[in-house]
Amino acid sequence: MKYTDYTYKRIDTTEIKSQMAEIIEGFNNAKDARDQNKWMDKTKAIFSDYETYASIAHLNFNRNTKDENATKENDYYDEIDPSMKEISLNWAKTLLNGKFRNGLEDIYGNHFFNLKELELKSFDPKIKKLVEEENKLKNEYTKIIAGAEIEFEGKTYNLSGLVPFHTDADRDIRKRSYVARFGFFEKNSEVLDIIYDKLVKLRHNMARKLGYDNYIPLGYAAMGRTDYNHNDVADYRKQIVENVVPLVSRLHKQKKEILGLDHLYFYDGINYKEGDPKPKGTPDALVLAAQKMYGELSPETGSFFNMMINEELLDLVNRDGKMGGGFCTAFPKYKRPYIFSNFNGTDHDVTVLTHEAGHAFQAYSARNQPLMEYYWPTYEAAEIHSMSMEFITWPWMDYFFKEDTERFKYLHMVKSITFLPYGACVDHFQHWVYENPDASPMERKSKWSELEEIYLPLRDYDDLDFPNKGGIWQGQLHIYQVPFYYIDYTLAQICAFQFWSKFNNNRESAWKNYLELCKAGGSHAFIDLLKIADLKSPFEPGVLADVVREIWEWLNSVDVKKL
Repeated sequence: MKYTDYTYKRIDTTEIKSQMAEIIEGFNNAKDARDQNKWMDKTKAIFSDYETYASIAHLNFNRNTKDENATKENDYYDEIDPSMKEISLNWAKTLLNGKFRNGLEDIYGNHFFNLKELELKSFDPKIKKLVEEENKLKNEYTKIIAGAEIEFEGKTYNLSGLVPFHTDADRDIRKRSYVARFGFFEKNSEVLDIIYDKLVKLRHNMARKLGYDNYIPLGYAAMGRTDYNHNDVADYRKQIVENVVPLVSRLHKQKKEILGLDHLYFYDGINYKEGDPKPKGTPDALVLAAQKMYGELSPETGSFFNMMINEELLDLVNRDGKMGGGFCTAFPKYKRPYIFSNFNGTDHDVTVLTHEAGHAFQAYSARNQPLMEYYWPTYEAAEIHSMSMEFITWPWMDYFFKEDTERFKYLHMVKSITFLPYGACVDHFQHWVYENPDASPMERKSKWSELEEIYLPLRDYDDLDFPNKGGIWQGQLHIYQVPFYYIDYTLAQICAFQFWSKFNNNRESAWKNYLELCKAGGSHAFIDLLKIADLKSPFEPGVLADVVREIWEWLNSVDVKKL
């Protein structure tokens, strides 16, 4: 089946409530855990359909935010989302109070029940209306960002379409493209402030109604974090400041030498005078190159990527009305993933393709896990597969970059390590925001600028007014859409660097570790999944320092004058 052949329909929550009532009765009257398990299978089918139809609705909306029908279907699933949460909550209570829970834990492990405990902590019917309002506000943000129409050089671009100009070899073009970009955000800044202010207060209100002091513990519960807390994250951020910020400063100095500039501004986002390496070939050619690459990487990735192409499970090229960015979604009913991105002719086209292919390969590898909750791991673990895949595919980068391959690898590593302080800054900012829910929009922007001094001390926006006023975070959709989903990228990056090292030493052994991690899906919490993959936890003292030291040794070994 191709994606266009998939069945789509609106589910009826009243009908599902009736079905679930029957299942709960049967579950409670079961004679043993094995009998209860049969009722669990029936529930899996119900939620599999729901997740599939909701994913189709959300994907079609992101594919074309200007399509009225797609918007209506997306709105429908956003509207029923709180009702489905309520249905799921009742089922979670039933499972946790089940008389044969120990027997089910023997079958599925305790992680499933830990997740159900968090579900009880993160939702209650009393916040149902607030969740509905939250979804509407998030869609408002999506429409504003996706609907950007920015005039530049006599043409109109959306935000993704403008990106190639940000890395142009001509410094004046780079700066003017950012002037155009920030002009869009400046124009929409007030409404974006209003949306975020409403979201923060809504989320704080939810937390208070559920008995929390603020949104932070609720946000962590919603993210499914069972094996670490905000204190662990705060300590980890300090390690980034101590170990990574100084390294980024050294790379900053090296970059000035490469570019022949006395001072670097924010718009000097290139690493080479003649511009950063770009993939050679059309989007179709890149897909064919990826198909060849995955065929050679392993039998598993070869059959997986052929399936993605043959069943039309890729939407890769930027176009008008399409939401920016990239993501992977999945359809449990069909046991298939889907890759969404916005190719725009930059090196990011290749990294986003390999990144999202890592997510998709994991989802496909775990498609036969016995529980839907085990198809995907929690966010920080999920990003390991994607970020590691970016490095696993290094031996094939010449298929995309030809003579610029070594330049790409150096650039990729530099981008990956310099991302860590930014990721920590986004996380610290969000913690402060939800600790201070009554802060004004101006105070939030002031705080962002203050945090930049800690995590990104060498950033200089020149005379670009909008970022100088602390507003640049408004373009980071995670801050609006999925609170606290950002430190996950940095945790996963440290794990991906470990895979990079393992693949350099023994590819066969490293691939076995990676494949086992993908197959495990979400059947364990973050720290336990690391053990399966033979990786060290980024929270352990000294791990981040050791990883950064190895990265710096590699970067320092590169003769940048020959690139």
